[in-house]
Amino acid sequence: MTKCPVQKLCGGCPLLTVPYKKQGEMKRNQVISLLKQARLDIEVAPVEMAAEPAAYRNKVIVDFVKDKDKHVRAGLYAAKSHKVIPVSSCAMHPQTVNEIINEIAHLIESMKIQLWNNKNQTGLLRHVLIRWGAKTNQIMIVFITGRKEFPSRRNLVNALREKFPQITTICQSVTERDTSVVLENEVIPLYGDGFIEDILCGLKISFSAESFYQINHDQCEKLYALAKEKLDLNENDTVLDTYCGVGTIGLYLADSCKKVTGVEINEAAVKNARYNARANDINNISFIAMDSTQYMKEAQKVHYHYDAIVLDPPRAGTTGAFISAACSLTPKKICYISCDPKTQIRDLMEFKKHGYTTKTMTLVDMFPHTDHVESICLLTPSKNAPKKFEKKGPSKGVQKPKKDLNPYERALLELKQSKKNKKK
Repeated sequence: MTKCPVQKLCGGCPLLTVPYKKQGEMKRNQVISLLKQARLDIEVAPVEMAAEPAAYRNKVIVDFVKDKDKHVRAGLYAAKSHKVIPVSSCAMHPQTVNEIINEIAHLIESMKIQLWNNKNQTGLLRHVLIRWGAKTNQIMIVFITGRKEFPSRRNLVNALREKFPQITTICQSVTERDTSVVLENEVIPLYGDGFIEDILCGLKISFSAESFYQINHDQCEKLYALAKEKLDLNENDTVLDTYCGVGTIGLYLADSCKKVTGVEINEAAVKNARYNARANDINNISFIAMDSTQYMKEAQKVHYHYDAIVLDPPRAGTTGAFISAACSLTPKKICYISCDPKTQIRDLMEFKKHGYTTKTMTLVDMFPHTDHVESICLLTPSKNAPKKFEKKGPSKGVQKPKKDLNPYERALLELKQSKKNKKK
């Protein structure tokens, strides 16, 4: 059993003292209870547990404080507070990351770099973000500062590079106002290009500081393998991957279907996703920078068809408008991945109203020693599902598009044609 001297103070690993096998049973029972409350008859499979439940976090955010002897200490926020708990070695961090954090604390003190003061909004260094490639061992460091001027930054960068050759990029992001958002503004590379690369499911995946990338590499591979197995795609299927981030799920599914369309609101992530497609020589995937709900509503207007839809939304889940529009497109399958079973179950109740249901939910322990669990299920049309949309050929006088159009382009084409018809 993993031990931590600040476990009660930090609160980041509330299940640390619980035997790991028991943690899986607790999480499964919790989800079963939520489903009973929602009156959903869904079987919950045993949790897919991690082979290594420690040192799995590939993204770490730390803050710094001075102890009673005025020495700078790195630490983590206590649960639901802004109190920093000094931690010299977190068991959930890779060992190299812990060493880098301690070295940064030492350099901050020796270079007399001012720490940010929340009370009077003065100082310089607010936080440090570290991202790590589990398979490549590439490391990114981002200094989040209260102002752009950063005295000693060149010496700080050089000292870290000299001691840790694994560091391939170092950046700065400026957050001037009082906010809990860590990366509020542009991330500026101080060394390197602002990206690191990892290998996920056999694919080269590049990502930036702002991009979403699953925190637990090995468990993420299990999760995506489950998604692929549940979808059981064929070479003629078209897939819509919503909330796609840097494109990891869609890229992994691309070799099993005809075409994938990824949708993501973050334009930087979309550029990243396109780069990842090129880096892996995947040509049957395209990405659109748009809010996933808005895209789905536009697709509904023009009756755009997909054989399968994948959604992996943020913790808050998806929207009622997304669900209504997605079901109206009558896909054969909808794969819903969630990092919060509570909001997923809420959404499953809405999907049921529109005729899409699931019989089984599978859980993946993406966050060992915490009370969080990842869940995945496959939705298919029930007897109450809406009738299948029948595609119609182009109206007389409309030239068939030479290439696949996205929903916005199709809507524009129809609008132009309707105006022509009115003039006639």
